[in-house]
Amino acid sequence: MLDIPTTVSYYKPWTLFWLTVLVAHIYFDVAIYKRLRLCFSGMGLRDLKRDKIGLILKLWIYEVFFQRQLYGLSSYRWIVHLLIFWGFVALSMLSITTFMVWLSGLLKIDGGLAHSILYGNGYPLIKLWGNGFGLTLLIGLLIALCRRFFIRPAQQSNEQMDLMLLVFLLWLTVSGFALEALRISLISPDLARYSFVSYLFAPMGRYSLYELSPVLTTLWILHSFSGVLLLVYIPHSKLMHSLIAPILIAVNAIQDHERRDKYWPEAKRYRAKR
Repeated sequence: MLDIPTTVSYYKPWTLFWLTVLVAHIYFDVAIYKRLRLCFSGMGLRDLKRDKIGLILKLWIYEVFFQRQLYGLSSYRWIVHLLIFWGFVALSMLSITTFMVWLSGLLKIDGGLAHSILYGNGYPLIKLWGNGFGLTLLIGLLIALCRRFFIRPAQQSNEQMDLMLLVFLLWLTVSGFALEALRISLISPDLARYSFVSYLFAPMGRYSLYELSPVLTTLWILHSFSGVLLLVYIPHSKLMHSLIAPILIAVNAIQDHERRDKYWPEAKRYRAKR
């Protein structure tokens, strides 16, 4: 059993945070519903045979999770998109999972599992997961930003929504590492081997909780509420288009009986310059 203190107590405005999350989530759900309803209106989805639904789902998974068409256009862009996508998805899954585990412990329905995962033997796995995929996301974002500003190909456009999403994700990633670094600097050096990226952001010298508490609170507020703003922004970002477009392509292709031509064009002919 891991026997290392893992918690640092400092002020966090939880009530305001959860109220904000609730409002943002309602807005997110309504915006997603309206966006989907607008995109799929008039497409005749009810007329599709049930066996075609599985095909649409399969194509959506290939396109969203494996970026199949993008690989045909540019393997370089494909790698960058996968780093960002899987880093973001993995960190989101980690946040949702830890919240559900914490909630089950609060409701006393976990049988002691919550304490083991959050503070016991599962704690190193959480930190390795967060730091590993956080680093994955950070590498993808830095490459994307460098490509956008310094080695931008002729076909690359500097769309505001693209840039805003990249900057948003970069801020959340860096501030998350910084927040974790401040926290582990107050606990034990033994945790550094698990938070191997966050440790690089740790402050020089030794500080007490009293000295770092205002910084921790400020950084936590900025990081956490930035995540809430991202939830509001996602329905209006190009990320939403990336999730919906594969379904539209698949449905149109099936309805026109020309899936091979429309869904999987001869991409190599239009391969982007690197």
